Amino acid sequence: MKKIHIYLTTLLIGATLSNCGSDDKTIDGILENVTSGAVLRTRNITNNMSYNDVEKKFDTGSDYTLVIEEQDAEGGKLLESVEIFAGFVEKTRKDTNNDGTIDDKDDDLSASEALIKTLTPADFSTGSRDLPETTISFTAEELIAFTKVDESLIEGRDEFSLSFTINLTDGRSFTAADANGNVSGGSYFSSPYQYRTPIKCTITESLADTYAYTITELTSAPGGRSNCPSAPLTGEVTWSATDTPGKLTTSDISFGQFEKCYVDTFSKITPTGVAIVWECIDLTADGSIKVTEEATGKSDEFTYTYTIKEVDGSDMTIEFSNSAGDRGTVIITRPDSKIWPTIFNRS
Repeated sequence: MKKIHIYLTTLLIGATLSNCGSDDKTIDGILENVTSGAVLRTRNITNNMSYNDVEKKFDTGSDYTLVIEEQDAEGGKLLESVEIFAGFVEKTRKDTNNDGTIDDKDDDLSASEALIKTLTPADFSTGSRDLPETTISFTAEELIAFTKVDESLIEGRDEFSLSFTINLTDGRSFTAADANGNVSGGSYFSSPYQYRTPIKCTITESLADTYAYTITELTSAPGGRSNCPSAPLTGEVTWSATDTPGKLTTSDISFGQFEKCYVDTFSKITPTGVAIVWECIDLTADGSIKVTEEATGKSDEFTYTYTIKEVDGSDMTIEFSNSAGDRGTVIITRPDSKIWPTIFNRS
């Protein structure tokens, strides 16, 4: 059987492929003149899978949708069927037997893939490129029922898995094993034959508020003109809501670092798209700040990384650092004794 990687090697030798993303007609011409198998080209993916860890169930409307295009040596005429297999992958496994490691002895919700659906040529229509194209959609309810996974035990960041087998009228079949990296992940073909549907975490409450913070450690980057006072350092930071759930603007991504930890005086500290993004068990520092020294006029731009180390009631301990090498540890306290969402305790 001539597998798909045979003709891809031929394609990669030619310089034509370097511009394949912008010249579909050239690629089509090559495919017409070589012996080839078939691919399922990914045209679009929409992932609406969102799990509410408070209610222990998926949000209404949670689904995963794929638009795929079948491509073979005869413009789709060789297509006989496409088999779709579904499973579940637990990405949030715990050390359930408390032996210090996560291994085969611990509980695992994962479910092996099995055939969930078979498509025939009647399930395809002619797409914009005159090739068979179809839209495939699965709801969370359908995948739960099929895999028999206990919905109440799922967590955000777990995944459903989908795999495809394409069968041709000449008796040949193609799966992920028949496609090299240029087919499965290439900019033109994008035909992995298998997909993971990462489950997002529902934003269960707003974190917009003004927080008191205490810096327990603050160290300037190597070579920096450091003048860090002895910890602890205190202050306030305000996170404000945006139109995107879980995304918050922040009044100070650095927790006063430049005002409190340097000999130099700064004439301007300019944020660029600075935000805090709540994603499941993580708080991500997004955007950057541009800092200008008053004496020299020299400017530098920094991005930040946050790592949650501990959550205890109203207190969250975060290790933070920037792209220059400055780093510190800060405790952020929610006002009015409000506790942090329980999902952060999974970190």
